[in-house]
Amino acid sequence: MTQAPAPAQALRINPVALAQKVAQQLGRHRNGEAYPVMVVRAEPVWPHDPAFLLPDGRQVRVVPCVSPLAIWEHLVADRGDEVLVLLTDIPESDLGHGVRSRIFRQKVHTIEPWDLVVDAFGAQLPDSALERERWAGPALLDAMPPAGWPKLTTAVLTRDVALRHLAAVRLGLDRRGGSPDDLDVAALLRWSAEPSAVDAYALLGQEERDGLAGWLVEQLGRPARALFALIDAGHGADALPLGLVCDALWSTDSAEAVRAQGRIDQYFGNLNDDATVQGFAAAAVQLVGAMLTARERETRLQGNAVLDRAEELLIQFNATASAGHSPILRTGFARRVTAAAQALRAALRDPADRALDGAVDALAGHRLADVEATRVNRIRMGQRLVRWLGTEQEPPASVADGVDRQIGQWGWVDVALNHVWAGDDANPELQAAFREIHDRAQQRRRDLDQAFAGRLAAWATAGPGNDGGLLTVENLLPRVIDPLVKADRPVLLVVLDGMSAAVAVQLADELSQHWVEYDPLAGATSGRRRGVVAALPTLTAVSRTSLFAGALREGNQAHEKKLFADGRWGKGSRIFHKGPAKGGAGWAYAGELADEVAGTAPVVAVVINTVDESLTHGREGDEPGWQLDDLGFLRSLLDQARSSGRAVVITSDHGHVLERGGQHVKATDAASARHRTGPGSAAPGEVELTGPRVVADGKRIIALWDPMLRYRPSKAGYHGGASLAEVTIPLLAYLMPNATQPPTGWAPVESSRPDWWEASAPAPVPAAPTAPAPAPRPRRKAPAVTGDALFDVPEAPSAPAAAPPAGDGDLVAAVLATELFEAQHGLTPRKVDRKKIEAALRALVDAKGVLPLAVLGQRAGELPGRVGGFVNTLQRIFNVDNYPVLSQIDEGRTVKLDIALLRTQFGPPGGAP
Repeated sequence: MTQAPAPAQALRINPVALAQKVAQQLGRHRNGEAYPVMVVRAEPVWPHDPAFLLPDGRQVRVVPCVSPLAIWEHLVADRGDEVLVLLTDIPESDLGHGVRSRIFRQKVHTIEPWDLVVDAFGAQLPDSALERERWAGPALLDAMPPAGWPKLTTAVLTRDVALRHLAAVRLGLDRRGGSPDDLDVAALLRWSAEPSAVDAYALLGQEERDGLAGWLVEQLGRPARALFALIDAGHGADALPLGLVCDALWSTDSAEAVRAQGRIDQYFGNLNDDATVQGFAAAAVQLVGAMLTARERETRLQGNAVLDRAEELLIQFNATASAGHSPILRTGFARRVTAAAQALRAALRDPADRALDGAVDALAGHRLADVEATRVNRIRMGQRLVRWLGTEQEPPASVADGVDRQIGQWGWVDVALNHVWAGDDANPELQAAFREIHDRAQQRRRDLDQAFAGRLAAWATAGPGNDGGLLTVENLLPRVIDPLVKADRPVLLVVLDGMSAAVAVQLADELSQHWVEYDPLAGATSGRRRGVVAALPTLTAVSRTSLFAGALREGNQAHEKKLFADGRWGKGSRIFHKGPAKGGAGWAYAGELADEVAGTAPVVAVVINTVDESLTHGREGDEPGWQLDDLGFLRSLLDQARSSGRAVVITSDHGHVLERGGQHVKATDAASARHRTGPGSAAPGEVELTGPRVVADGKRIIALWDPMLRYRPSKAGYHGGASLAEVTIPLLAYLMPNATQPPTGWAPVESSRPDWWEASAPAPVPAAPTAPAPAPRPRRKAPAVTGDALFDVPEAPSAPAAAPPAGDGDLVAAVLATELFEAQHGLTPRKVDRKKIEAALRALVDAKGVLPLAVLGQRAGELPGRVGGFVNTLQRIFNVDNYPVLSQIDEGRTVKLDIALLRTQFGPPGGAP
């Protein structure tokens, strides 16, 4: 006798699938009772809401029944207007005729997974590959989301579409705002790091776990294979930190690393595949690196928790010493910090030592560099000071020379000194390096200040009229502001009281993102940032009053207001000091000031005291220096000036020096922290200043030139003395990027960074051979893909090899003579004058390939408002086959010419290869 097959195992069903099944059956058989009892074969477990509504409005109540008696009791009980659904795993053959006669269609309704799943996707049938995955039907039924599966536009439900949606639900992509299309290696590894994610996966049926893991490995390759090996071995929750550890240990062959590899192999069960482990490790590094810099705080915290656990595992595997080269572990970052510190001290002792740039670049290339941006930035500042100390520095030949070099060189030194002074809180070697660099650089600055003080003393004695055209605080208005007013150009004049050249360096860098800096005194020459000489003593009461008066004098706010109101531009121009400029609740600044800036006043002047007040009260922050948001309402004020079409001039009345562990010098005649007025000769660190430029009784003061000395109790900083940082006032002038016509004599400021400030020292240029063969124009290669394509990174199109350089003077003419240039120029819809193209190329070549956008436009003779289109046209001409011969960097503010690539692409013949 043949034995009947065992009934299929009852399935677990979720509310969405059950509602779909009930509605489907009632919809197909409408001629029966309106509120029947339906028996459904499923696991008799229902942890969900027992009631739900059908699309037609009928209510359904679900009751699990574990025995025929339980079913009978519900059949004979009184019921209201509701469809009763009884869930049971009892085979239909075990129910009597009496029970079957009272239920819907006299039968137990079995769940056919594919029937429901295909219908839920809006398809008609599954493909054969999906049907072969017998585990997938029940899994898709159980995992059906509350809104149901998305409706497809095709009649066939394919294996990959169905399993991708299933995996997305099981991995919780929707909780992170993702979709099935976002299922990739990163999403899979990120899921493994979520709390209890691996534990929840273990609760799935064995068939589904095996089937889902197999499909994910098929789709995502080695990283998925390694992950599920860890999960099967019970170590899935540590997958990401293990990946970081493996990345460090599988990339070195030290004896310690090899021993640790053997211990880690056990975590992967029977995997025994180094290539798979390495692929998994690379994916983990990439993901955790992204997590550390993510916008979401929770993601960043999770990334840091992974790093913490990875360090614990390193200790557990006794492998800390082998992880120093890791590009993401904290051990690797700390090792690179130490290497950079050692390189800083070595380069300080021997400028010929070239290891410093490589050590700093390696540190900046670590995945924690963005997270540890403050430390990396301070190390770069130390690197810059070491470079500066390796250059020759002649003492200033005059006051004008000293002020120019304070603006163009030494103010940048002061910026770096402030960062290095802030130091490091963890690495003793770096702390020692910073101290040594600071002391050496500070001593050199003091020597320069001493030399400048002698020049200043002679110049002060000579007085006005003997300054050789030097811009002084009292002639700033007539030389800079008056020409703008005469040309009917409205001006916003901002006086940042106490702003030094170092503060201006940082402020100008941030402003360059939205404004174009100009030199208002360039005339026919190239633009550069200017410095102004403060009045003496370098105090607000003297120097700021002299600025607004246009003559050397002492005064206060009341004097400044009267001088400005009765001033040179007639009625309408106004000055706003701290009180009147401050807005009430909800206002960045006073409404009266806003009206003036938006109005027709020729000049609106605003005094912002933030910097000067910080010298008295100090301020705390993560990083030394000043940013735009640190300077009161300046950002909002500049935004309104921009919308009102005003030119902006930002200057100061004096600079300042900072407290850096200086010495208190007792002086009974001290008139400020940095100058005194009594008789007697100048002591060490002091200079006697006499003459018409000194606004004091007897036209005489004694001022400190040494920034390490002060006459009064310690504060955050001081002014009133004769150092370069106090005497030099920066001048920043700005127009909007789309300004169609700059004022007469204004020229864009060229890149003002000193050579030693750049991130990497320039590589030496090899000499050109005498008769090279012309290089053929390159063609792009097809990307090469190896290994598991969904994770392995394709090779980027290789840039053509650089041809040997030629004399740059001949290069431009040679390029413009090529047939390729003629052809490219002919293809441009807007024919640009060849003379402009030649001028632009020569300007870029002369500047070693990098120029601000506004400067390039000026050199080429292009109108400021059309420079952007001009550069776009140049890119069409020179970027053959999309190679970036000409590109825009710094968010479009700077143009970069790759000279080597230009030579290779255009292959200029003859003497200019």
